[in-house]
Amino acid sequence: MFEVNNGVAKIDGSKGKYDNKVTNPSVRYGRNAVENYFTYLEKPIIADNMNPAPILDFGLSQNAAENNADKLDKFLKENDEYLKALPPLQFEYRYMPQMQKGQIDKQAVLGAAYEELGQVEELSVKDLDNKFAPDETFTSEALDINKDGKIDIAEYGSSIIAADLLSKSDSPDINNVDGTINKKGFDALLRYTQKSNAEAAAKLYSNIYNTYNLGEAKKDFNPNA
Repeated sequence: MFEVNNGVAKIDGSKGKYDNKVTNPSVRYGRNAVENYFTYLEKPIIADNMNPAPILDFGLSQNAAENNADKLDKFLKENDEYLKALPPLQFEYRYMPQMQKGQIDKQAVLGAAYEELGQVEELSVKDLDNKFAPDETFTSEALDINKDGKIDIAEYGSSIIAADLLSKSDSPDINNVDGTINKKGFDALLRYTQKSNAEAAAKLYSNIYNTYNLGEAKKDFNPNA
């Protein structure tokens, strides 16, 4: 569930799958936002569902030439319509309700983290790597802030906020958080998950985690309340 404005997909959690299912409006918003973002990602970006090119008749007859022209014209029109229906590559993903700049809705962040982790409150570092790491040069280990071998929703939530900050600047500034993430932020966060950037990533995540006291907020989290 998303809208396209000026070539940018706008995704948020104001409506979605968890309406009338999750009572807490903040948790509901975060979970809806992720579900809607996943719906956006499921839309084919590469046109694998395009109609196959028509088989042409290379005979010399007048009918063959006319039939080929008709087939090609139909093929081009159908696939032009298909390509126009694809979602844009650029997006703005709002994972929490609008807040004053620099502030966050902690329960919305935790709801988004819960949904992204696969509707669980924690995963081992190994399982998270198996779920998300593109290859062996990437790791989520920097997110294991308390070094217990697991990543819970509070720790994972710090990466969501990191993507928010990185959407605004290559030099993350807590004061810039506004609840939205774009492609620039996701691409930058992916670079932070490379093993070569683990030290910088750990510092960023820890700063976010401690600034917003996400560990304490986790104690009040209920995904379905």
